[in-house]
Amino acid sequence: MIKAYFLSEMDILEQEQVVGTLILSLPELSSAQLIEISNRLIAAQEKFAKESIYDIVAWIDQAVTRWRDPSDPIRQEAEAVLPQVCGLSKEMVQVVLDDLFKNLTGSVLLQLLESELVEPNLLDRFCPKKKSNVMTRAYGAPLITHILPGNVLGVSVVSLVCGLLVKSANLLRVSREELLLTTLFAQTLQAVWPEMAQTVVVLTWDKAELELTKAAFEKANLVIAYGNNETISAISPLVPQGRLRVFHGHKLSFGVIARESICDALAQKVAIDISLYDQRGCLSPHLYYVESGGETSVLDFATQVAEALDAFAKKWPKGKVSPDEASKVQQLRGAVVSKGGKCFSSLKGVDWTVLYDPDPEFIASPLSRTIWIKPLQDFSTVMPLLEPIGDLIQAIGIDIPEDRALTLLESISKIGGCRICPIGEMQSPPLNWHHDGGFRLLPLLRFVDWEK
Repeated sequence: MIKAYFLSEMDILEQEQVVGTLILSLPELSSAQLIEISNRLIAAQEKFAKESIYDIVAWIDQAVTRWRDPSDPIRQEAEAVLPQVCGLSKEMVQVVLDDLFKNLTGSVLLQLLESELVEPNLLDRFCPKKKSNVMTRAYGAPLITHILPGNVLGVSVVSLVCGLLVKSANLLRVSREELLLTTLFAQTLQAVWPEMAQTVVVLTWDKAELELTKAAFEKANLVIAYGNNETISAISPLVPQGRLRVFHGHKLSFGVIARESICDALAQKVAIDISLYDQRGCLSPHLYYVESGGETSVLDFATQVAEALDAFAKKWPKGKVSPDEASKVQQLRGAVVSKGGKCFSSLKGVDWTVLYDPDPEFIASPLSRTIWIKPLQDFSTVMPLLEPIGDLIQAIGIDIPEDRALTLLESISKIGGCRICPIGEMQSPPLNWHHDGGFRLLPLLRFVDWEK
């Protein structure tokens, strides 16, 4: 039996759910209970807000240090149970946890605070503003309610850490896939910092239970929500008028490769970007535009990518695939051949798929380690192809000589996107990247100026 939620000093009804070999104890919630929980969090935040920001960073760092140690019992428990609930293989879970927690150390958190606030002490007291007679102070919301996704393992932990960095209390509604990770991390924080238990609650309920979601918003000063367009549209009217909101909707990413960059080593990097997280997130590439006319043809490059994906399927086995996902991939495998393209695919099931398509139209991938490779005569033709998806662009992976890259990337940046990075690093952004084109901490803060 594993307690799959985090809620201190409050009795709540539970229900059991069997997942694999696990028996999860899940909360049975009512709207009245969520409002009571919110009131308790707000009361606890008053004391929490008086803590030094440097002490908060140090406490988080102590918890993260345990998660970075493969021999620590909490890390070992996570590696044992998470594959059964999140749908990733054990090997992929290990990679994801390493990548997640290297970005949440104390030094990285201080870099984030300094990059956005310049002076972290703004969270503790009034500080002088440079070249003026103004003193400035920053305040976090008393209560943040988070509505979190289940497609990318670790998003909920990052959202919680950011809420703690602005000294807010945090009520997290986490998906079933992400619930155990967030609960275990909250328990680790409690072990190094017992008072934290009063300022964090991790729960789950079905997204169709809109009355519960509405109740979770009733006392919140700020709502952070992730989801597809349907999810965002459903919860947006539930947020009380005048409350702050930070919504992260559907986004997609892709790559562009110059003809002179094509090589087997680059194919390995492409395979990393496709394989990590089983290609589930907004930073996962859907498609690569590759210039033709180089020493290696684009079709040969697609073959190299297929070989690399096959190797990574053995190193990082793919996790669970739903029947719907598998059906979409199988349909595309047949369709691309009928329209004059070529399909490279795993011998077993839908472990990976490379779709070589001479038609340059941008087509979203069903993901699940499925990638489009599309040739272009040169990059001068790419802009009309990207304009229809401009609002959806998140990241652009590139391998283009610098003397050719600037003009292209200036053009693409004008229509959309917020991150340009080397291929092979698309799934591993720094903590302070501009997610959806904005900041991580500044939208969570209220600033007060004292004009002396």
